[in-house]
Amino acid sequence: MMEKLLEVKHVKKYFEIGKKQFLKAVDDLTFDIYKGETFGLVGESGCGKSTAGRLMMGIYTPTEGQILYGGKDIHVLNERERFLMKRNVQMIFQDPYASLNPRSTVREILAEPLEVHGIFKNKREELERIYELLEEVGLNREHAGRYPHEFSGGQRQRIG
Repeated sequence: MMEKLLEVKHVKKYFEIGKKQFLKAVDDLTFDIYKGETFGLVGESGCGKSTAGRLMMGIYTPTEGQILYGGKDIHVLNERERFLMKRNVQMIFQDPYASLNPRSTVREILAEPLEVHGIFKNKREELERIYELLEEVGLNREHAGRYPHEFSGGQRQRIG
């Protein structure tokens, strides 16, 4: 039996936009994510994908419903449990150029979460892991020294 990592149960997020008027950003979202599974949330612009991500990260509190990580409601986790959850749960934004610091190299960008979470004892181990990550996605060690704009010919590509 596969281990359930994340459970999203009938989650709703409504934003008040006027007197007795609400924007239904997320309305009755339900799904499970299992260990070893890749999960993508897709939809047209403005359909609530980012709001759903912020709910799952605990940035927003649901209007209704429940989000469980490892069987625990993420909105009642203590500080240590929330820290451990954030080591394992991350949002990947649609437009990487908008979420990457243009003044940081790929190495610096990849090193930041490793340093924040104290994953490695020294810089050599950290750098080796960065090289492994680059190779996992089809890049090589030399890409670690590049800046985000140096990929795709330096031009932002927009689909749609």
